[in-house]
Amino acid sequence: MRDLMFLGAFLVLLPLAFRNAFVAYLIWGWTGLIAIENYLFGFMMPVKLNFIFALITMLMILFKKDTERGVLGANATVVLLSLFFLQGSLSAVFAYDGNQLNWELYDRFWKELVFAMLMPLVVVKRYRIHAFVLVMCLGLGFHGLIDGLKFFSSGGSHLVRGFKKFGDNNHFAVMLVMAVPLLLYMTSYSKSRWLRLAALAVAIITIAAVIGTRSRGGFVAMVAVGLWLVLTSRKKLPALTVFVAGIIFVVAIAPESWTQRMETIQEAEQDSSFMSRVEAWQVSSAIALHNPLTGGGFHAVATQSVWDQFRGQKGLLGFIDSGLNSAIFRAAHSVYFEVMGDMGFSGFIIFMALLLNALKSGVQISRLARQGGPELEWALDLSRSLASTIFAFLVGGLTVSIAYTEFIYMAVMLMEILKREVQRAVSEKKERDEMPTGDPVTLAALAPGGH
Repeated sequence: MRDLMFLGAFLVLLPLAFRNAFVAYLIWGWTGLIAIENYLFGFMMPVKLNFIFALITMLMILFKKDTERGVLGANATVVLLSLFFLQGSLSAVFAYDGNQLNWELYDRFWKELVFAMLMPLVVVKRYRIHAFVLVMCLGLGFHGLIDGLKFFSSGGSHLVRGFKKFGDNNHFAVMLVMAVPLLLYMTSYSKSRWLRLAALAVAIITIAAVIGTRSRGGFVAMVAVGLWLVLTSRKKLPALTVFVAGIIFVVAIAPESWTQRMETIQEAEQDSSFMSRVEAWQVSSAIALHNPLTGGGFHAVATQSVWDQFRGQKGLLGFIDSGLNSAIFRAAHSVYFEVMGDMGFSGFIIFMALLLNALKSGVQISRLARQGGPELEWALDLSRSLASTIFAFLVGGLTVSIAYTEFIYMAVMLMEILKREVQRAVSEKKERDEMPTGDPVTLAALAPGGH
């Protein structure tokens, strides 16, 4: 039955994708985020919907089937994404032998970056930016809604485990936290009252799903994002009120087992789970020290032969004694050490420059939006929401390896597009302000032979 429903949805979406490149691009992004294959078990499971809509989008762009085609300029974000793509390709080529997941992860990596780099060609003007934010919310928000409702219906006993697309419960928790700021943005800027209420409901249910993961990293990321939103909000008192109400809400619905697990955060040095992460960081940085330009290839630290070669080496974290010398490999457990081990220090520098440049663009948008007046308040709020999403990634990524999730590259490129739109709007406003008024004396002076 579920496969039949998705077949029906596919038959509806297919002709829509052929309308223009922008619609095809939205569906391409949505099918990637929603990870449909995790919900199918029959004849639709092997159908690569994401690939189909990616191909359609490429064709629509190639044949210029779009009335409002954008331009791919050589801005800092595009340049850094291009460099990151080249660095990832180089690292994949020179990966250690025995790394069986190297090319599989690289295949996902380059497709995500291509998707992001094509965004300026189709996402132009405010209504398209808004539509793309809606797609991002529909993608991750769907997963938060499903698991959040299960959490409520079970009285808090449902354990949100995550799935293959986004990783285990810890990875999934951080991903969901990244979606919350954009859902909150939708509660203020959707034209439909019902859509605003729906976005608010999904945001609340998604927070419940984060609690359901029992993830300490997800909880820390959620608190950090809440504080970030309060500090960057234009209306700090209402934001602080919502933040306090959110804390009360979390405490009210969280089961006792969740509370007990969160209390262990302050016992990191005695926590074997945390120290195993430290061990993975040590090995990852040791790989980077040995291969500073290319790293060990995608998923290097989680390759048994590579782990055996660098096991026991402390890399950049020689001042920490994990007390472990595990024989079995571990995941990187950090976006920073993940990229460092996979791509070396050169890849790590590009990766950090990409994220910090996006936050810098957010600051630039704030300054420009104030010049544009009330008409650009939406852009100011969206830039803060995108910055909150990136901040959630930076904080949550301290302990989970989700460096190659498409959601972060969507947010980074959308920030660049938003900056371009604000610059255009401010420029047009200045031109209007500099135009001569309807004063007859002024017009006469401008006329040929006027005095």
